[in-house]
Amino acid sequence: MEIRNPGQLLKEENFSLKTTPMETYAKKAGQLKQCYASPMPIETEELLAYEVASQCTQKENPQIGSMQFGVTYLKPYTVNGEFSMTRGHFHLDTRYDEYYLGLSGQGFLLMWDGVSEVYAEPIFPGSVHYINGKYAHRLINTSLTDELKVTAIWNVNAGHNYASIDESGFPIRCFLVDGQVTWRTK
Repeated sequence: MEIRNPGQLLKEENFSLKTTPMETYAKKAGQLKQCYASPMPIETEELLAYEVASQCTQKENPQIGSMQFGVTYLKPYTVNGEFSMTRGHFHLDTRYDEYYLGLSGQGFLLMWDGVSEVYAEPIFPGSVHYINGKYAHRLINTSLTDELKVTAIWNVNAGHNYASIDESGFPIRCFLVDGQVTWRTK
């Protein structure tokens, strides 16, 4: 019998993902310019906005129940007062739901049905978030100093529809105003 090592969330490293096989990708702030309400200062464009590390399972010919597990590391910064955020997306196949779990940091999970329902849930260490497959979702880091780390668990077949968000954007934005988190409509 073979003993195989499982993937790990390394708490000693403040919840870094270590697994094999693992995929990683990173976005610079400049790649998210379209997400922000105002123009991005040139010096902000080269900042690392976020990284995603995920354990890959059956990406080739996935089965109906094939799951993914990943961690998003969202850096702290603002663009003219607007908090850092992920690009956000709908699922290509809205029949597939997703879960987020807060590991460290503070922020929000912003959700939108694509029409009129929009709401946010606070993210903190230990928070658990169910995302119905029909909702677009985006992470927002409301700290000016700490990285927001969030685990995601989703079905490989869900896919990512970024085009809809790139085209229309979310209807709500999150800003730091006089030291307070403030929500504004687009």
